[in-house]
Amino acid sequence: MKKIIAVLLAFSAAILMSGCTASYQSEFLHPQATMQTQTRFLIVTPEIGRYGDIDYPTSGVEVVTALKNELKNYSQSITTIMSPVTIENIRDEDLQNTDYVFIPQILHWEDRLTGWSFRPDRIQVRFDIYNNQRELVNSYLITGRSAYVVWVSRQPNSLLKKPIRDMLKTFFSKE
Repeated sequence: MKKIIAVLLAFSAAILMSGCTASYQSEFLHPQATMQTQTRFLIVTPEIGRYGDIDYPTSGVEVVTALKNELKNYSQSITTIMSPVTIENIRDEDLQNTDYVFIPQILHWEDRLTGWSFRPDRIQVRFDIYNNQRELVNSYLITGRSAYVVWVSRQPNSLLKKPIRDMLKTFFSKE
């Protein structure tokens, strides 16, 4: 009986230890270009995230908020378009007042209430970055998964901060 309890405790500890951290994958999809600080940015709000038949109506704003909060470390000139538009549909006047445009796209947004279900939240967000001539400069893909075991349930947007910070560090060539 003691062996069974010891095995169960070891198994439980292994599950808890392996499931307590979030994991991320992120990569630039095009040749890297760097930016200068004090650049003027325009952020377009993406369409909302969905998982199956579940809509997450605040997900687009959450992506913009996470990006904007990290961009504030590099520039104070950040403007937001609050509705989803393509680069071709951005007004010329808006482009004249900016250097770079971030157009995020939520590819996957899954809130699984990890604290209760032991199923991780998952996100996948692509950031297309354009210059003010409507030319694609770079794209950055973030894939994140929360821990399997968490003590406090979080939202999928908590998976954005670290990879966005890493993206901007690379883009601004800061280590």
